[in-house]
Amino acid sequence: MGKRENFTAGRVAEFVCPAGKHQAIYWDGKQPGLGLRVTAKGARAYVFQGWIDGGSVRVTIGSPDVWPLETIWTTDRGTGQRVEVQRGARQEAARLKALVDGGVNPAEQRREQAAEKVRRKAVTESLKAKTVEALFTAYVELLKQRQKLDARDAESTLQRFLAANEDLAAKPAHAATSADFVTGLRKLHERGKVREPGKVRSYAHAAFRTAMLAATDPEIPVKFEAFHVTANPLATIRATPARADKRPMTVAELRTFWTIAKAAEGTTGALMRLHLLTGGQRIAQLLRLKREDVHADRIVLHDPKGRRSEARRHVVPLLADAKTALKAFNGAPDVFTVDGKAITPAVLARLEAEAIGDKIEAFEPKRLRSGIETALASLGVGREIRAQLQSHGLGGVQDRHYDDHDYLAEKRAALQALLDLLNRKRSAKVTPIRGAAA
Repeated sequence: MGKRENFTAGRVAEFVCPAGKHQAIYWDGKQPGLGLRVTAKGARAYVFQGWIDGGSVRVTIGSPDVWPLETIWTTDRGTGQRVEVQRGARQEAARLKALVDGGVNPAEQRREQAAEKVRRKAVTESLKAKTVEALFTAYVELLKQRQKLDARDAESTLQRFLAANEDLAAKPAHAATSADFVTGLRKLHERGKVREPGKVRSYAHAAFRTAMLAATDPEIPVKFEAFHVTANPLATIRATPARADKRPMTVAELRTFWTIAKAAEGTTGALMRLHLLTGGQRIAQLLRLKREDVHADRIVLHDPKGRRSEARRHVVPLLADAKTALKAFNGAPDVFTVDGKAITPAVLARLEAEAIGDKIEAFEPKRLRSGIETALASLGVGREIRAQLQSHGLGGVQDRHYDDHDYLAEKRAALQALLDLLNRKRSAKVTPIRGAAA
């Protein structure tokens, strides 16, 4: 360093770059490390220079037009305390010297702070695109990848809700609040929607929960971490109680269904017979049957329902009439196709409704499933066997980890008992079916 002299505001204003030089630095005699750099073109800036790890480090503080030499203070009228209005160059140089004395390179610190600022800005810009709508889209894609039966229902339900709540759809997911959702859910209740609010709440809660767990759950795709969701806005919203179907088909209605199914020709009759004779399986699950899962005396369905990461293998025995009905579908990798097009749940529901007409009052496919379980219960088929046959209520530790029995014989006996009941026969095969009656 060159000659030092105590800076004053007036003296600083007089410093110029000597003729023949590109720049010169004048050093303050009062604050070690503080200098004023002036260039041949008249540019002026306070600088700090110190030594660390055996070398020098120089940092620009700023122009004297912006930085006063000494800190400017004022007194807070309320508290009487001194408050810094603008830091001075001497005080900034003292701060930088303290960093150097502590082994911190202020130049590197500035670079790191600048990089962090750029990173935060990038995250902020990225989060603007990580909207509630984007989160719901990613969640539905995950459901489809995991072959969840309710993927399409989740997609249509959430799309309807966001279409009616555009401001929420465009809001960054991490900033969504309970109030944002309550407003939309209240509108559904006021319109008399019974099931829709509960479905929206359930699917939205699951989507936000997935984003929250992404950082600690390796089975969740890393893209969910980018939403930076740290709280679930649906967690504090009361869940709408599910309303169970209290209208299972009666035995008389099941017999009517069976009579119509036997009389119906072609695809409709075959589907109706299979639907009943496999124990009222979930339509979407049954229709996803693959050719390689069809065996001589059984079919194997794959049940992804619930929070399973891998679908549960579900074996369903085939009675003679079911085998005959299945022969109507040949050739396609996806068993249930017509003219090369897969049969959807909506198509099957329509075919059944058209075949039944007004012969069964208020018919719905789900009433067939609950009607079969009710009929089996009346025959003395135990709760456990009914659950195994229809693949529900099997999420406990025992079922998931210990019980590997396929219950094929018990399921076959239950289906035969059902068929005997529909054909008005008294079954002798009910007694040996394991499981207490419900």
